[in-house]
Amino acid sequence: MRLVDPRVELAIGLVALAALGFGVLLVLLPFLSALLWAAILAYAASPLHGRLERLLRGRVGLAAGLATILLAVALLLPLVLVGRQIADGITLLVDSVRQLLEVGMPPPPEWLFDLPTVGPQLVDAWNRLAEDLGDLPGLVQPWLATARDFAIRAGLALGSGLFELALSLTATFFFLRDGRHLVEQTRRAGERILGERAQHLLEVAGSTVRGVVYGFVGTAIVQGAVAAIGFALVGIPGALTLGVLTFFTGLLPAIGPPLVWLPLAGWLLVQGQTAAGLFLAAYGFFVISGIDNLIRPWLISRESNLSFLLTFLGVVGGAYAFGFLGIFIGPVLLALGRAILQDWIRPEAA
Repeated sequence: MRLVDPRVELAIGLVALAALGFGVLLVLLPFLSALLWAAILAYAASPLHGRLERLLRGRVGLAAGLATILLAVALLLPLVLVGRQIADGITLLVDSVRQLLEVGMPPPPEWLFDLPTVGPQLVDAWNRLAEDLGDLPGLVQPWLATARDFAIRAGLALGSGLFELALSLTATFFFLRDGRHLVEQTRRAGERILGERAQHLLEVAGSTVRGVVYGFVGTAIVQGAVAAIGFALVGIPGALTLGVLTFFTGLLPAIGPPLVWLPLAGWLLVQGQTAAGLFLAAYGFFVISGIDNLIRPWLISRESNLSFLLTFLGVVGGAYAFGFLGIFIGPVLLALGRAILQDWIRPEAA
């Protein structure tokens, strides 16, 4: 004779299961972002891992290690290039400030006189600042504490980012090595919950992630090409090298390419090449950076069979809701929602 009602046993079991799931989530929550990145990287690198595994005659672990090392190089190289570019810019800024303190401000550039409306005011402010150059240390002093705090926060953010990147790459190795087993477990769990539709939804999620990765790389290639063309048009030396640098920074959407074209536009203006500087600033804003909003959703929609509008909304809305990872999460959620809706409307299509 049972002393406890089966429904009570079921309720107790569900509560215990929910508590266990909540505890697991709390443990993994600090690493959730890194694990999501690792899953995305592992899926994107799975074709490379497959080729390496065939070349190494089935040595899965060694193939996973080599693929992870190649991924690390591909991810760290843009960071090193961008960091070097920023370091060079800071060095130039420090040298300019030191020269300003020692020699004094130069006369206002000719193009400043030609600016409509605000030109005379800017020239007058320039001349007054040149006369009061002795007070420049006093003007700069209030900003030193702010600059110091910003440098501390930037250093902490950089350290946190490098730790998360190292954790992601470590998890990527295990995801690649045990990928087949993990996929099979995910498929079985999905079938227990969703039935036969699980396989279809996994394929939708996979193709969408693959489309987002291809969209990132493809967009960066296009941005690098159009940047090299623009740099060559205004006569900047090393246009091809700077285009390659723009490709790497293009892997960091929105904030990446301006790290290249914006200082170059400012350099042209300082050199007195007003027309070239203004052209490069407009070209960089509308073409180099602006093309990101068109090419990326188009490339993603081609791979994932998600419409251009839904892809655009997924990328922008996902980034707004979840941050940088939302660029991947947003399109996947919309693609899964669309697939579930279609399966519900037309069950025979599942």
